Amino acid sequence: MERKREAEMLGISANEKFTGLSSEEVTDQRKIYGMNKLPEKKGTSPWSILISQFKSPLVYIILFAALVSLIVGEYGDFAIIMVVVVADVILGFVQEYRAQQTYEALKGLLKPTTTVIRNGEREEVEIWELVPGDLVILTNGERVPADGKLLEGLQVTLNEAILTGESDAVKKTELEGNNALYMGTTLCSGRAIMKVTYIGIETELGKIASSLQEHEEEETPLQVRLKAFSKTLTILVVAITAAILVSGLIMGKEFLSMLETSIILAIAAVPEGLLIAVTVIQVLGMKKILKRNGLVKRLLAVETLGSVSVICTDKTGTLTEGNMRVTQTDFNDEQRAFQVMLLCNDLEGPVDVALWDYGQAYKSDHLNSFIEKSARITEEMFSSETKFMATQYKTTEGDLCYLKGAPEIVMTMCEIDNDRQDRLLTQIDEWAGKGLRLLGLAWRMGGSLEEKSSYQWLGLVGMEDPVREGVQESIHLARHAGIQVKMITGDYRLTAERVALNIGLMEDGDRIIEGEQLQKLSDLELRREVKNISVFSRIRPNDKLRIVKALQENGEVTAMIGDGVNDAPALQRANIGVVVNEATDVAKETADLILIDSNFKTIVAAIEEGRIIFENIRKVVAYTLSNSFAEVLTIFMAMLFNWPAPLAVAQILWIHLICDGPSDIVLGFEPKEEGIMDEAPKSLKEPILTRLGATLIAIISISSAAFALSMFGHFYAVHHNPAEGQSIAFASFAINSMVYIFAYRSMRKSIFKSGPISRNKPLVWSVIAGLLTALIAFIVKPIRNLLGIVPLNVTEWLNVVGVALSLLIIVEIGKAISLKVHARKSAV
Repeated sequence: MERKREAEMLGISANEKFTGLSSEEVTDQRKIYGMNKLPEKKGTSPWSILISQFKSPLVYIILFAALVSLIVGEYGDFAIIMVVVVADVILGFVQEYRAQQTYEALKGLLKPTTTVIRNGEREEVEIWELVPGDLVILTNGERVPADGKLLEGLQVTLNEAILTGESDAVKKTELEGNNALYMGTTLCSGRAIMKVTYIGIETELGKIASSLQEHEEEETPLQVRLKAFSKTLTILVVAITAAILVSGLIMGKEFLSMLETSIILAIAAVPEGLLIAVTVIQVLGMKKILKRNGLVKRLLAVETLGSVSVICTDKTGTLTEGNMRVTQTDFNDEQRAFQVMLLCNDLEGPVDVALWDYGQAYKSDHLNSFIEKSARITEEMFSSETKFMATQYKTTEGDLCYLKGAPEIVMTMCEIDNDRQDRLLTQIDEWAGKGLRLLGLAWRMGGSLEEKSSYQWLGLVGMEDPVREGVQESIHLARHAGIQVKMITGDYRLTAERVALNIGLMEDGDRIIEGEQLQKLSDLELRREVKNISVFSRIRPNDKLRIVKALQENGEVTAMIGDGVNDAPALQRANIGVVVNEATDVAKETADLILIDSNFKTIVAAIEEGRIIFENIRKVVAYTLSNSFAEVLTIFMAMLFNWPAPLAVAQILWIHLICDGPSDIVLGFEPKEEGIMDEAPKSLKEPILTRLGATLIAIISISSAAFALSMFGHFYAVHHNPAEGQSIAFASFAINSMVYIFAYRSMRKSIFKSGPISRNKPLVWSVIAGLLTALIAFIVKPIRNLLGIVPLNVTEWLNVVGVALSLLIIVEIGKAISLKVHARKSAV
């Protein structure tokens, strides 16, 4: 109702010809054209979310092991494995379902309305109710709710940056060719009546949104790496089990006996806890990034951040504060200049506000009195085509005209000789080279605004958009980390270049290119050139998509920062779409990361967290495989010695899930290691398992298997007691992993240089819990019977502890040797 009263007070559409559609016509039009809504991605059903949780290579491996257990009648093993799968599915389902429900609830709270003329009367309706033919009343500050044409208006200007990327106001008139109004644009000034011509998907905004629906999301680096890792692991598991089965049959063993041994090996090789660990690490990463003012919308985007090799960013509002300030002036008549700054001003946009604030700060009593007695007669609004604004006032001195705009444009309307014009052009280049945005001021006694001559030049105003705090340090950190930063802006070349130099974005050999030059390059030429270009100036929205594509075709992992609908295609194409908090809804829906504080340093912080997450996932993968492969090697060697299996399925699952399970997860809670931002971004082709990780797996597998076999062999061969041998082997594997896990806290340094263990308190508590669950298995009789183990004496426990400590020393020696070899190869 407030908007309705405002419209009536303004006296819009007093003309009786504007009666609008009747209720019947509105109903008929809606049947034909539907609702005025942009296309949206259909909300995923709970069932689809649930099914999607099973679409993981790791799940396939675990389900295969469960299926084999079921086939051979090991129902207890089948039940334990399925508990793992169900736990992970529930965790993933709850996370995604909650996110979707929250997003839908927020959208439901938004019910934008607009004022229309129907049945000859004004009424307020929700925007979705509009139909072609509706008459809409618009006032200053309102968003245009559909595409249409201007029927009647007074000083109508619009901000069309949401579509064009240009922030300058565009003047609209009733004349054909200049009367088009577009959905999502904002009325900067004036009042208008528009006739709706297109709604929903048929609008220009709708066409852009529709194109986004057709985009197929590419796999994230983590998905690529996990898929490759899982494929390799699956082949390895199948090969090992097949080899064991065939070898046993050749040795003359019974088929069922060998099949059981093969199943035990398959289950031992599968890291059941890895799936849950990876999910929890990513959820934790989302929370950490949120604490640093970054809102991650997609779980898998968390790790992708750590692989980013190029950041494409706008300038205004991201690298800079987005608040213009007058920092330099050169006037030949200061009082007249202040008159222009205050009277040729509609307080629309950051430039007008900066001029007003500066003029108010220096305004004298005489100037204040002059302004109060002045009355505006008419004005010519600023537009991106004319590049100037002019006003005419009735003052105590008579009728005066004031003019402000692009200096080179204002100069053409002034009486300036050639020598002075040359000096002014030199001054303009000098100031622009400092990164300042420039305005020329002029005035004239008498005449009309239609006359574009005889103005008197007053001087130059230089405005600066201050660089955000911390941006320069973040640029340095990003470049030090091997991440290229590219500024993509609509600003002038000299202004963009100066800002880039001031914040350290440009270095020797870096280039700057303007939009006109870019448009002349073919896609192949752009691919060759893009690597050495740091600044793209005077860029159009569709150029951004070309830049992102060129970078990706060169193998770069890109993060694109944008804010408008025109940025949405580039945001969606980028590996990580990033928007500032003030971005449009369409841009936010497309993005993976929202910068809550709209600050460039936040994305660098998010990339740092992404790297930490990926490193922790690597640690967990290496740790879980170390446990699994040690067990596989032990069982395999026992078969070659014609011994019974040193471990049963239930014992393996108890170790993997009960003893090691919590530790698998909290190992991923390790805080940042020094040097993580000193390395180059990880290539998409780089495997999830490093050479050091593979080396540690080999060292642990061989050493742990040797200790376990020697103890098992002693009890089996000497004491002829397989149950006691299995018990000490079980205790050894359960305790070993709880000790050497501390070696995995850092893959860069020894255990003595990786910081106090108190930095990861959850890991300490999980290790204590793991040790207790290993002891409980021997103390609680029902569990002992379920696992098929017998109590151990003090001497046997001392042997187990001694083996665990010895294994930790061996692992540290192996890690030290591997790190030295790696350092030597890197130096070469």
